[in-house]
Amino acid sequence: MRADAPPPSAASARSGSNRVAPSSAPSEASQAAQFDCSILIVAFQSVDVIAQCLDSIADTTESLKTEVLLIDNGDLSTQTFVEEHYPDVRVVPSQGNIGFAGGNNALARQARSDRLLLLNPDMTLYAGALDALMDGADAHPDAAAWGGVTCDSEGKPDSGNFILVPSLAEHARFALGRSSQPDQNPAALNGDRQADVLLGGFVMFSREAWESAGGLDERYFLYCEEVDLFYRLARMGRTFWRIGNARGHHAVGHGQPMSAMRILYRTTGTVEFMRIHWGFAQRLLGCLLLWVGALNRYCVGGVAGRFRPRLAQVSKGYRIVALRPGRWWHGYDPERGLRAKMLREGKG
Repeated sequence: MRADAPPPSAASARSGSNRVAPSSAPSEASQAAQFDCSILIVAFQSVDVIAQCLDSIADTTESLKTEVLLIDNGDLSTQTFVEEHYPDVRVVPSQGNIGFAGGNNALARQARSDRLLLLNPDMTLYAGALDALMDGADAHPDAAAWGGVTCDSEGKPDSGNFILVPSLAEHARFALGRSSQPDQNPAALNGDRQADVLLGGFVMFSREAWESAGGLDERYFLYCEEVDLFYRLARMGRTFWRIGNARGHHAVGHGQPMSAMRILYRTTGTVEFMRIHWGFAQRLLGCLLLWVGALNRYCVGGVAGRFRPRLAQVSKGYRIVALRPGRWWHGYDPERGLRAKMLREGKG
């Protein structure tokens, strides 16, 4: 997904109580689409990866008319770099650190296409990827969204292709120390297939579907906001397709997939989904299962990590979630949630 766990801004806290962005209604630009695809990039301290991302876009299509829009949620170093080296990119003025949902909603309001491609700044598209994605959209025109296949540094499909909607069954697997993702055969990613959730860092929505759902829910700051959108769209009877020939490399978390802050934000995003969509008893049990799973990984990794360095990394990654459940237990609640706590601590 996304840039590695930044602190929230005061501006983002002020929008925390909105179910969905209030200004996600159809913009004037949407009345007359001028491009085949609008590519939306929310950056946060992404100056080290943004050039590779932007350079790759030119190789992804031979005939499509596209526009690239970028908003910088960080210290504006990415914006400054892009303005200097990529003058064709439309830079939308920063509103502070407004989160992944807020950033994409802001970009979508300025986009001039009926198709909106959300692209992480740490994504590098493979040659022909955008053409393949658009061909897939044309082949499945009734779908609400079409996603690509994300790959690791060796070109193999990564775990981002197998995102699940939160459930008690999934959390129970996690608590037992098992993978929270189903066993998947990479061959299943060949060709076009329907999916329940697509990775928010490489997914294209029809503007009609995006606006019918109100865009991304800005109560989420980081993680699970795309899961929430797919969940809401699915309840409206919409479908989603993963396009096998649309591929790119995802440098997860800017190369820090086991960052403790990244795992903290990911857990908090999951709890926010539960807080919004689940009842109290189900949410309480879900939180307990997440806590048990984190403690399991922290303790087992701390012991076995002496012999297996990978497990030591897992232990360090889950340390905050395991030892400080109060940080994430209330999701992004405006008063008791992670974002609110960080602002009160002066980390915003």
